[in-house]
Amino acid sequence: MTEWSRRRTLGLLGGGLGSGLLGASLLGLAAPPESRDRRLDNRLELWATFARKSSNLLVRYTSIRSSPLLREQLGASGSLAFVAPGTLVLRDDGATGSTTRIGPRELAIIPNDPSLPRRALPPRSESPALRWLADRLVASFAPGDGTALTADARVEVPAGRTPRLVLMPPRESAARTLIRSVTLTLDQVGGAIIRVEIAESDGGTFSMRLSDHRQDVEPELLARTLE
Repeated sequence: MTEWSRRRTLGLLGGGLGSGLLGASLLGLAAPPESRDRRLDNRLELWATFARKSSNLLVRYTSIRSSPLLREQLGASGSLAFVAPGTLVLRDDGATGSTTRIGPRELAIIPNDPSLPRRALPPRSESPALRWLADRLVASFAPGDGTALTADARVEVPAGRTPRLVLMPPRESAARTLIRSVTLTLDQVGGAIIRVEIAESDGGTFSMRLSDHRQDVEPELLARTLE
């Protein structure tokens, strides 16, 4: 994935985050409220089964970026590293990719090739869409009971055998005009997130398939992705 692609996915170039996936993702919304609440509790319990063990986490990903502005989809692969309580790094393989860093005091997208220019990102306070998305991504992998994951979000639980959570900005949020949804697909048994799908307002999407989940990883293995 190019640096432009990663920046656009996070909404940092003024492009919207948001559409496309809700039709498929929100099947089953007509279910009674008590049924939806029960499904939500079950999904969060499943998610927490894995997340509560993630003092640190190392995962492989493959990503697909689609957009009406692109002639064809862009694909990439890389490593995702999480360190509690709130550091998340996505590092593309190879020099042509980029590294996204999200932390308590850091938010940056850095070309893997140091000879390429690095552009400054807007402060979190000036970009509600970026802030909302960054917080949702960190909370997706952080240990907890789901409170941080669902905070500042509308949550829907699609019906069906595949366990999914759909997170959306609150209706009054300024991020809503840019972000429509972040959909998390969970492993049916262990609760690990196996897919993250972000819907964008211009019809574009960014999705990551996650595999080879490793928790409590040795520091030297994490360092290869974090540094």
